[in-house]
This record gives sequence, structure tokens and C-alpha cells, in this order.
Amino acid sequence: MIHISIYERGETYSHWATIRDRNDQKVNPTSVKITIYDPCDNVLVNAQNMVNSSTGIYYYNYDTLSSSATYGKYTAKVVAVSGTSNVGTYISHFYVMPWKVEQSVRYKMGITDEKDIDDDALSEICWTAYKRALHEVYIHHYADNPLGNPDTGACFDGSNITFKTPHYPLADIGGDGSVLGTDVGVPGVNNCEQDISGWWIDSAGARHTIRVYVSDSYNGLLNLTQEGGVTPIPANNEGVYLDYWERHSNFDDFLFREAVSFLAAHYVNLRLTQRDKVTLADISGNSPIVLLNPDMFIREYKHLLKRISKPKVGGV
Repeated sequence: MIHISIYERGETYSHWATIRDRNDQKVNPTSVKITIYDPCDNVLVNAQNMVNSSTGIYYYNYDTLSSSATYGKYTAKVVAVSGTSNVGTYISHFYVMPWKVEQSVRYKMGITDEKDIDDDALSEICWTAYKRALHEVYIHHYADNPLGNPDTGACFDGSNITFKTPHYPLADIGGDGSVLGTDVGVPGVNNCEQDISGWWIDSAGARHTIRVYVSDSYNGLLNLTQEGGVTPIPANNEGVYLDYWERHSNFDDFLFREAVSFLAAHYVNLRLTQRDKVTLADISGNSPIVLLNPDMFIREYKHLLKRISKPKVGGV
């Protein structure tokens, strides 16, 4: 049986726990509580009682994976306390991703159950493949000089804070579903991995961090201030620089998802073929695809990456 370790936004996460004593017998402790953390270590569920389904079996449904939930690795911690105050702690993980990558990977490889690779391990591989693909498909711009206010033309005059990146749309290189600057950790901002940062050099040659707020990621519009988030960067600065990633405007999301699936399949292939003996019972029709063509998945990944990593060029 394949259980769910990757969820999409808006779905309900159901956590089941089996509690056993030292004799491996199912028991009902005095209390069983669950705490759930998002990828930024924010507490989403704080020590809530789990529902007792039967002896030793407990569950908790978290149905508030919102339409804007942060993509990434979530942690569920279950703490069981016995009548004699013995404490058992059980930690597991699940992922929220833009789509259910693991299903596509299993289909491509013909793996129909968890004998060779369970869904927890496959989910970790899928997230790793997703993060790697983001870095390989997006374009990195380092030490770019921002352009002035597109409406007024104002640049660094001691009062203007509106600027524009030379290249856009801005990319979500962190893969968490939001394009944010160095305002991560600010109240009301949920993600914990910045996608664009910057620094400026003062008249004495000292380097300072810029507070970057992304107002329009598709058009590259930013608010740039000094680190406190209020004071404009002074007119006598010796240079202002940005570090960010670009997603070209005709980026093909379908091909990108296919590429991630093939990269994840390659990682699974490596995991299977590195064993001394590979069980082919998990492969549909007993077809040993992981042995006959070990590079097929990574080749397809690279082929797709070439198609989506560069914008199409038209001409006459």
C-alpha cells in the first residue's frame, strides 16, 4: 500500500500513529499530542490531542493546507506520555509541492508499490530533484545594478525607493511558492528563503545590506531601502547591487514538471542499481528497465532542460 507523503495546496494532511509498549503491544497512553511545523519552523499545530481510533491507534487531520501554503518539507512530531510519565517522541515528515511528483516517477519507472523504495524516501528524492532543477533552469544574475523608478525615472536621490530589475520575471529559486526579498521573517511574510537580495556601498566604502521588498515579481518591481526597511538609500552611494534569478517569460511549466520527474527517476534508478541485487518484482511486467538503460532518465532530463531553460527566439 502506498501512503501519501506529498500533498498539494488545499489538501488535508492525515497523520496516523501506532503506540506500542516495550513488549510491542498496542497501548493507550495517558496523552498523545501532535505538533506540526512548516518548512520555516513555524508552528502550525501546537501540541493538539490526537483522536483515539482504537487501542494504540491515533490520528489527526490537518485540513488547513491553504491555497498559499509554503512549498517544502513539513515536520510532524507526536509525543506520547504514559501513566508512569514515560515519554515517547515520534518524528516524521511530509512535503507540500506544486504537483504530486512521486506519482509521475512511479509511472515512468513502472514501480507499483513500496518494496524497493517507500514513499517517504521517494518524496525526499522528488523534493531534491525539484530544487536542483530550479537552479539549473533559471538564470542567475549577480551584482546587477537596479534600474530607476519606471514611472518617474527617479533613481537614488535620497527619497525614491521604487526600482526595477534589468531582467524579469523574477524566479522563485527557493521553490517555496513565493518570490520574496530580504523581508523574510517580517510579520505577515510566510516564506523563509529569500529569492532576491542586495547590498550597497556607502561613501566611505563600507558595505550594507539592502531591505528588498518585491512588489511585482513578473515585472521586476522592487522597493529598496536601507536595512531597517524605512530609510531610502542615499544619493551619494558608491554602488547598489542585486543578486537574483530570472524565469524567462515563456517558461513551459509542463515541460519543467516532466523534467523534474525524469531527474527524480534517475535518482531512484541510481538507488536501485547500486544494490548488490535488484528485485524486479516491483517493475511492471518484470521489465528490468533500471538495468538495461541506466542513463535513459538523466538523458531525457537534460534534453527537456535544454528546451525550457532558454527563451524561444523569433525572427524574420
